[in-house]
Amino acid sequence: MDLASNLHILYVVAGSIMAIVTLICNMATVVAFFKVSFLRQKPSNLLILNLSCADLGVGLILVCNFPQVFVKPGVYGKYGCQLFNFLANLFVSSGMVTTVAISMDRFLLLSGDYPKYLRIQSKKRIMCIIGGIWLYGILLGTSEVLLWDMLMPPGLHDYFDFSRDCRSPPKHNLVYALVLFVLGVFGPLLAIESFSIAFLVQLIRKFRKPMVHPSSDIMSSQNANLNSSRSAAGPIGSSSVPMAQGAAIPMAEADPNKRYKKAAILLGAIVLVVNICTLPYVLYALITIFCSQCNNVHLRDVLTYLIYLNSCINPFLYAATMIRVRKFYKRVLFNSQ
Repeated sequence: MDLASNLHILYVVAGSIMAIVTLICNMATVVAFFKVSFLRQKPSNLLILNLSCADLGVGLILVCNFPQVFVKPGVYGKYGCQLFNFLANLFVSSGMVTTVAISMDRFLLLSGDYPKYLRIQSKKRIMCIIGGIWLYGILLGTSEVLLWDMLMPPGLHDYFDFSRDCRSPPKHNLVYALVLFVLGVFGPLLAIESFSIAFLVQLIRKFRKPMVHPSSDIMSSQNANLNSSRSAAGPIGSSSVPMAQGAAIPMAEADPNKRYKKAAILLGAIVLVVNICTLPYVLYALITIFCSQCNNVHLRDVLTYLIYLNSCINPFLYAATMIRVRKFYKRVLFNSQ
């Protein structure tokens, strides 16, 4: 067997495993959010749910690609190819921009006091952000479909034979490919890096500050302020030890840095995987935009699958860093409490 045949078998096996794992694990994460009400109480967790939905869409793309792999490369024809590219742009870009929103949310968490953060990142505002993310993905996907025939390279109509292979004419236009690359991948990745670095700087400053626990003799004078903060924060900001006579310390104050540590762990894991899975494709795309001779079809396919791998890994990150998700998985898989 030649190299091309071996690579095709490798793509089939790796793509099949990745598609099934991505689909099942992200579906399980979505179910966990709907079954465990505590996960939905914190508005910022809705961004994690949205990322899981985008990753679930990537899993559907991989599954829909099975007929082209196992039956015939051009089985869907022109309109099927347009739909496939639309969905790929929609779900991949929505996942990237959602990660930007998560990075920004973690940065806002450290930018001020916790009640102020809860007022800024209200559920209504988070839902508006999520709506904007999907609108952004729809616009990117729609632009490629609308420009499909307009950007068809002259003299290459036979090259784009959609009964034989799924190729996107707009992506072969240098200007459009560069704009799509910046808006869909490079721009969001740059924003993720910027917010993550800003978060890290704020986190270091936060940990350098001395931890001050409210003492029992001043708690009574602070009860009014604490109660007003609780009412503004809602059910999330109100988790505390019941106030006893002269001695109760709110749970959030028992370890002021606990929520920041959790935020750092989750954000660090997500950003690390995004960099590992996306940065190679970004570097390759930058090189091939200015050096067409450097383009390699097999390498491009491998790096594209690496981006899809990000959606496969994310559910395991949620299980590793979010105890409620992990407990749900254990209860479902092992029927344990």
